[in-house]
Amino acid sequence: MSDSDKKSATSRSGPPVPAASRLGNWLLVTLGVRSDPNRKAIRAVTLVVVIAFWFAIFGSIRLFAVASFFGDSPIDLDHSLRALTFGWFASDRTIPVTIVDIDEATNHGWGSPAVTPRDQLTRMLQVVTAAGPTAVVVDIDLSWGDRVSVATDGGQRALLDFLQRYPGPAPLIFPKRIEPSPDGTRRLAASPFDDVFENNSRLAWAHASFETDGGGAVRNWQDWLEVCTSDGAEWLPSIPARLAAMVGTLPQGLDRPAVVTTRGPSCATTVEQNIRKPKRLFIGPRLTGEGRAPAADAQSISASLLLDPQMSRNDARLFGGRVVFIGATHASAGDFWLTPSGVLPGVELLANTVRFAPLQVEMHGGIEKLAYRAAALLLFAIFACSQWWLRGLVALVVSSACALALVAFAIDRYDAFGVFDAVEAAIIMMIVYKAAEFVLEYLDKVKAVCARSPQGWRDWRNALRALLLREHDLKPRGD
Repeated sequence: MSDSDKKSATSRSGPPVPAASRLGNWLLVTLGVRSDPNRKAIRAVTLVVVIAFWFAIFGSIRLFAVASFFGDSPIDLDHSLRALTFGWFASDRTIPVTIVDIDEATNHGWGSPAVTPRDQLTRMLQVVTAAGPTAVVVDIDLSWGDRVSVATDGGQRALLDFLQRYPGPAPLIFPKRIEPSPDGTRRLAASPFDDVFENNSRLAWAHASFETDGGGAVRNWQDWLEVCTSDGAEWLPSIPARLAAMVGTLPQGLDRPAVVTTRGPSCATTVEQNIRKPKRLFIGPRLTGEGRAPAADAQSISASLLLDPQMSRNDARLFGGRVVFIGATHASAGDFWLTPSGVLPGVELLANTVRFAPLQVEMHGGIEKLAYRAAALLLFAIFACSQWWLRGLVALVVSSACALALVAFAIDRYDAFGVFDAVEAAIIMMIVYKAAEFVLEYLDKVKAVCARSPQGWRDWRNALRALLLREHDLKPRGD
């Protein structure tokens, strides 16, 4: 090529455009300020990059949670959590649990009483504690009755005597009923057994509350719950936190809970926020009721079989070295919760909080935070590419398959159940992306309508109708 040809080519193409100018041009095109034939593609790439950059720097996108009103994510987090219920993913870091199930057969055999008979509860405690469990969690409300009823009722008295004399070594943990007060605070319900718990260090109260979302489903739980007492604010630990504080030898993967100031001068006292951070509720295959799927680390037995003297059992295998839960699953108990895996009894949810407690990894270290952000950004890129190149149903299938593959790899290889948080972050980023895209496309339509410069009332009415209502192509009916 001659020098004149080179000069001519240079003059036609112009000098190279700086990267900053190209970026500014892309932003103007994305915002609809400047037109471009490839505006849709430029807008998609720009939004993905901006959202990904924000998340990579700050590690959160919850600021834009309001975006959920504008669009749907390509994959539902509940689908990922429900995969645990199907037993697709397993871990060797769980805490073995056994549920003593006060089921329909047991309750019917007792004559369907309004409350669990205290003499039967005492018998169950005697059998279970004799088998050497790690701890026993009794999901039975002991708030009913008063000291007079305890002194006069034979069953209540038998339970009182057992608890007073109980020496351990396995701690006995009972959920404490919490009642709302007129001032809107939470109050601990009084129990005729409060004095017994004060005088026996092997007995303890804990909270059994779960957090429900706007639809009433349970997805999270708290390690500590703030309640009000006559002495001021008090932090009541959850079952796993109380367990970790009381057992002699900690199960593998469980740490002693951090020391928390249990009382404050008033119920308005604010304690460090890290203890209020919700934890994900993991639910494995069903342990009670129809369709239950016992596993090596989780099983159940009907209370009627436990109390049958003619039944041959291996109690050491059923309860030894395990956290044993005693709770009711019969219909009249009324202790049922809506979860992403269906309606489950409360005792099963409590058992899962303990069973999966070692997998509730807090992302404190740099490596954990980096892995969390990398996984979330990878999934977000997959979701965005699937939505761009594929049609709706196909995009959903591909996105779901990729998400499950990443979850399977993280859990099977590293026992990193925190990958579900990365899935949630990717979903929120995708919602933000679709919401921003929707808003910008709507603004484009507003500008196009306003550009017609309506002159009269009829034109303004037509313009407003074009902005607010969908247009449908209707074919005239034939004769």
